[in-house]
Amino acid sequence: MQHELQRCALITRWGTVVTRGDTPGTLKQAPINASTPLEDCFPVYSDALRLKTDIEGIGPFILETEAGHTYLKARDGYLTAHEDGSVRLFQELKNPWEQFLVLTRQEFERFYFFVTNSWIDEDGHIIRPSDIESLEYMRLRVGENFFNIAETFINNSDGLVCRTRGDYISDMVVWNDLWMPHRYRLYRPLVYLCAFGIRYLDTLDLCLRSLSEFGKHTGDILIVSDLDEETLKEHCPATALFNCHVWTLHGQAGLDFYTARFRIAQWKPIYQFSPLLYMDTDVVVDNDLNGLFEDIFRSDKMSAQKEFFTRLQTSPSIGSQLFEKDERCHSRDLNVPGFNSGILSIPRIEEFDFVLNMIQSCIYRFSEKVQNRHELSHFDQSIANYIAVLTQSFDLDFLTEKVSYYATGAIRSNDFHTPEREQMNYTGFVHFWGTGERIEAMSTYMQSIRDHVPFEGWTVATPEDVEDETAAGEGDFAGGLITQNAASEQEAAQD
Repeated sequence: MQHELQRCALITRWGTVVTRGDTPGTLKQAPINASTPLEDCFPVYSDALRLKTDIEGIGPFILETEAGHTYLKARDGYLTAHEDGSVRLFQELKNPWEQFLVLTRQEFERFYFFVTNSWIDEDGHIIRPSDIESLEYMRLRVGENFFNIAETFINNSDGLVCRTRGDYISDMVVWNDLWMPHRYRLYRPLVYLCAFGIRYLDTLDLCLRSLSEFGKHTGDILIVSDLDEETLKEHCPATALFNCHVWTLHGQAGLDFYTARFRIAQWKPIYQFSPLLYMDTDVVVDNDLNGLFEDIFRSDKMSAQKEFFTRLQTSPSIGSQLFEKDERCHSRDLNVPGFNSGILSIPRIEEFDFVLNMIQSCIYRFSEKVQNRHELSHFDQSIANYIAVLTQSFDLDFLTEKVSYYATGAIRSNDFHTPEREQMNYTGFVHFWGTGERIEAMSTYMQSIRDHVPFEGWTVATPEDVEDETAAGEGDFAGGLITQNAASEQEAAQD
C-alpha cells in the first residue's frame, strides 16, 4: 500500500470481492459486476504495514506473501473466503481459501470500470459485460481469452497501460502471460441532440420516442440546451426512456446555439462515450440502430447525409462562398455534393475532437471576420462542409444510404443512383427538414410504422424531380425548404 489510510478492495480466490455483510459486524462476498455498487467494495484500508476494517473484531491484518499469493493474518487466524459466500477469521493454516488479491482503490476502480463496460476487441468484436467474468484463482475471462488479474490491474513499474482524456478511459490494454498485450476500446454509444428554447421540445419528444420505439436504443442520450434539466424533462417525457444527460449551455447569440453540435468535445464527460450520433430534433428513427452503432465505431471517418442536389462549387447552403475565398480549394474537385449537418456520426471522440473543435472555432472566426453571422446560408453547415474538405475527415457514403428526407409532401431517398426502394423498407432515419408542419408529419409517419402501412405520399425523388425543383432557384429548395437550424436562425433574427 503506497498511501496511509488508503481504501482497498479484496478479491477472493473465488473471483468475488469482499463487502460489508448484511448483518452488522460481518463481511461477505459479492460478484464483481454492476449489481455490486462500487462504493461497497472497499471495506478495508491500509495503515502503513497493516490492513484494518471499521468492523469491531475483524482485523487488523498483517499481509503475508508466499509463492505469489497474499494472506491476511490477524491475531486469531487468517481471513477466509468460504464457498458459501461468507468471509470470516477461520484458522491458523494457509490454504487457497485464505488467498486474496489486494487492490488499492484506484486499481480496483479501473478493474471495475473494465468489467462493467462494453469494449471492442482487436478483431472488431463487441465484448459486453456479460462476456467478462472474474473467475477463481484471480483470473479474468474476456470473451474467449483468459488473463491474470494482477498482471494488468496491480500497478507495477509502468502502471496500467490505457488511453485517457481527463478522468476517462477510452482504451485499455490487458496483458496475457505478463507480456502479450490485448487492446480493448471502450464501446458506449451516445446519441446527442440540441434543443434551444421550448419551441423545439415537441419535436424532441417525438424524435426520442422514435429512437426508443423503432431505434431500440435504451442507453445514453445527451441533450444540449439552454433550458434546465427539470424543464426539459417536464416538457419532454420521452427523456425518461433513456439514461439522460443534460448539458446546459447558455449562449449570447444564435451563433452559440448553431455551433453547439460541434462543441461536444467541450462537455467534460464526453470521453467516456464512443461512438457518437448527433441528430436534429426533427428526425424520426425508423429502424434498429444497434447494428449501426457498431458500424459507426468501426468507421475510419465521420459521416453525414449527402445532399445530391447540391454542389460544393455552387451551393451556398454547403459553403460555396468559402471554397471561392480559399485559394487552396480551387484545385480540388468541388463539382460534388456536400452534406446536411442534421445527422452526424462520430466513431471515436478522442480521434475526431480536433476536427470538431476546428469547425466550431472556424464558425466564430469567420463570423468575427465578416462581422455578420448572416453572411453564410446555413452558417454552421457551410463551415462544416468547408472543414470536411480540408481535413478529408468525412465519408458521406456511410450515412447517406441510411437517411431519407421529407420535402414537398413526400419522403425522398438521397441516392438517385440506386433502384427505388420499396415502401416501408425502413433504412434508419427520415429528416423532416422540408416542412413547416414537422410535428404533424413526424407523428403521422411514426403512426404509419406502428400500423404497418405505407406513409401517405411516399415517393422516391428522381433526378428530374430535383432538376425541376432546383430550377425554381436553389433558395427555394436547398435553402428555402429550410432545416431546423435555418428556421431557428430566421426566427432569432426576427426576434
